[in-house]
Amino acid sequence: MKKTKIGALVVAACVACFDASAHSEPAPEQSELERLAAHVRTHPTDYEQTYAYIRLATELHDEAAIGALERLLMYNPALGRARKELGFLYARIGAYQSALYNLRAALKSADLDSAQKAQIEAQLPDIERRTQASRLSGNLQIGVRTQSNAAYLPSSGLYDVGGVQTPGGVTGRQSDANTFEQAQLTHDYDFQNQRGDTLETRGLAYATQQFALSQYNVALFSLSTGPRFGLSDVAPGLSVRPHVSGSASLVGNLNYLNTGGAGVSLRQIFGDRLSLEPGFEWSRLWVNSGAASGSGAQTVATIASGDVFTGSLGVSLRIFDNVRLEGRGAFSRAAAYVAMQASDQFDLQAMLRLEVDPPLAEMPRRWTIAPYARFTQIAFDIANPALDPFRVRRDDAWTYGLALDAPITAELGVSGHLEFLRNDSNISSFKMQNVSLTFGPTAKF
Repeated sequence: MKKTKIGALVVAACVACFDASAHSEPAPEQSELERLAAHVRTHPTDYEQTYAYIRLATELHDEAAIGALERLLMYNPALGRARKELGFLYARIGAYQSALYNLRAALKSADLDSAQKAQIEAQLPDIERRTQASRLSGNLQIGVRTQSNAAYLPSSGLYDVGGVQTPGGVTGRQSDANTFEQAQLTHDYDFQNQRGDTLETRGLAYATQQFALSQYNVALFSLSTGPRFGLSDVAPGLSVRPHVSGSASLVGNLNYLNTGGAGVSLRQIFGDRLSLEPGFEWSRLWVNSGAASGSGAQTVATIASGDVFTGSLGVSLRIFDNVRLEGRGAFSRAAAYVAMQASDQFDLQAMLRLEVDPPLAEMPRRWTIAPYARFTQIAFDIANPALDPFRVRRDDAWTYGLALDAPITAELGVSGHLEFLRNDSNISSFKMQNVSLTFGPTAKF
């Protein structure tokens, strides 16, 4: 019933939004854009009005700003600011060679201050990487994490398997803090053909060291790889990616969860605003529940060895130049080897990414503030006599958080998030709450 209500609300909200947009009057921003465009066409050397037009056109994702900048540079090729803005616009639409040409020319201009040049120098390595066949990038972080309930395994997607969240079992509630290290690696190999086919590989390594409760130390290693084939002959912006994946993890220095699987996803990109990504994944789980100290016997674990089948839909919508909404819905069937551990899981999550200018002009990258929320429901098939012979277990987990990513230089910064998680279960021993705060320096390459 709750699933049906949530789905109905989502559909109703979408219909209302589309209906409102279809009958609304032209936005004031669009009217102002048209006024500025008319002025720029008749006064191509009015720099301030041209830049005002470019700022607004960029926010509204109007690519006509490229033409305005090109005209401006025809009258005065030495305008460094125009070169900078044009380079960033070309990068946004994927014309990386043109972006490099203009950004490198802008760096040589005498009319750019040090802060503007720092912005170019911060973005230039990423754009240069886009022109290479083999592209490796990564994000590294170390830091400290405090939790009100250290017995609860990581809730930030680290233990998601095919969309299935895997919290700990029956445990005590004890607060603790830990240090952690995290590395995310991305490698793309561009086959440099007409379709834009690539081989995409993603890796993650994560480890924690608890200050007091060493039995909850965690280590996780995961890898996913597969080709992405362009299907632009079927539909512009369409691609498909089959992949294989695997992971291994330790809890309390003992092997806890290993996975292996395969899947396929489609990605449909609509301009530079919207992308949809439906997918399907199969994962085989091997779980050693006894490895997690305090998690109890195999019969009361939240997850168990078996197969997980997941269907999902991801959405990314850029609302404005500095505002992006990301969401994902998924349904998973966990076919455990033990019938009383088989379950269905429904997962819905959303994040709003807000990019803001840094407090100092010398900081070359925008900061990101991202509130997020997540609802996860796990419903088991039959009652488990080891828990309650007359009640079929169901857990509703609610997660709310706020993340911050604050680059200080082109490569270094700080990142953190505050998160509240509440697990409501009809089995009292599985009811729990956790408040966590994570913070630490980051490095990007």
